[in-house]
Amino acid sequence: MMIKPLTSLRFIFALMVFASHLDYIRSDDAWFQKVNKLVFAEGYVGVSFFFMLSGFVLSLTYRERIIQGSVSIKEFWVARAARIYPLHFVMLLVAIPLTVPEISTAPPSWLLKFFSNLFLVQSFIPVSDYFFSFNAPSWSISCELFFYLMFPWIILALYRKKINFAVCILFILLIPLGTYVFPPALEHRFFYINPLFRLADFLIGILIFELYDKGIFDKFFKSKRTATLLETLAVTLFLLFFAFHSFIPQGYRYASYYWLPITLLLMAFAYQKGYLSQLLSVKLLYVLGERSYGFYLLHILVMRYMLFINRKLQLIANDYLLTCCIFTVVLMASFFSYKIIEVPANRYIRKKYQDYLSDMKTARITN
Repeated sequence: MMIKPLTSLRFIFALMVFASHLDYIRSDDAWFQKVNKLVFAEGYVGVSFFFMLSGFVLSLTYRERIIQGSVSIKEFWVARAARIYPLHFVMLLVAIPLTVPEISTAPPSWLLKFFSNLFLVQSFIPVSDYFFSFNAPSWSISCELFFYLMFPWIILALYRKKINFAVCILFILLIPLGTYVFPPALEHRFFYINPLFRLADFLIGILIFELYDKGIFDKFFKSKRTATLLETLAVTLFLLFFAFHSFIPQGYRYASYYWLPITLLLMAFAYQKGYLSQLLSVKLLYVLGERSYGFYLLHILVMRYMLFINRKLQLIANDYLLTCCIFTVVLMASFFSYKIIEVPANRYIRKKYQDYLSDMKTARITN
């Protein structure tokens, strides 16, 4: 089951992440410097949205199937790896030419970075040269893979073993407490990057689905007018949090500051009842949302290659025009990758796994 408004929001937040990486623009314009500092640079909040949405959507899609045993843990892992790994692997290969100087100057370091990216464990290494190596956005894919590995055990612990949800809430509350205690120099590499800390975002997504599934707030979404009002309030609250972020210490913004507004966004648009949900459900936005993974994973490499080529050939002097060209290429490439890499590879890997299971079953029967 896919909730169209939430899928569309994926692209909007991917666009925010794209905007957060426009620091290459050379501009003396005071308005741009101010907008870049106060708006664009804060676009990394998109990653928090992705992590929380992931917990919500996986619970929506797989929770009951895992509890009932209709999908095995291995089958779940294969399905999720088939979704994220093929494009990550291709982008890792595409990034290699950008790392050629390090191959000759520091081959052991290059190899460690390459294999940490290959196995998607780079986000556990608290050094920016490692977790941002090769294709920088893949650090968050490293986190996602960790979440996927943990998800079945989290679900079984919560619903089969009857571990109290308070344990999850306690873990989540430790994050803002840790932000207060940790030295500022460590905040980015741990509270923003490290999967163990970012697991809190994912757990919040699971808890949001629990509230959604229990229907606690259903009565507020029966009327289209009321649903629209709640959607508008959720968007407004997020914008207010975003507008006043400069008053909040950086560590809290990395970790917990946006939890509340994102929670309300997920809850409000999960019901798909208001006029804003209708707007977010239009085909164009939904299609863009489907391609948002490619857009997110491709954008830094496209930026790096196009900036390199432009510096060498001096094709475009205006950085604003260059940014428009980069955005267009990223968007087109995301459509290409979705059709040529993501969907075919996903189907191929899942089919091969099903064929493997079928062969194993046949072998057991034969023996």
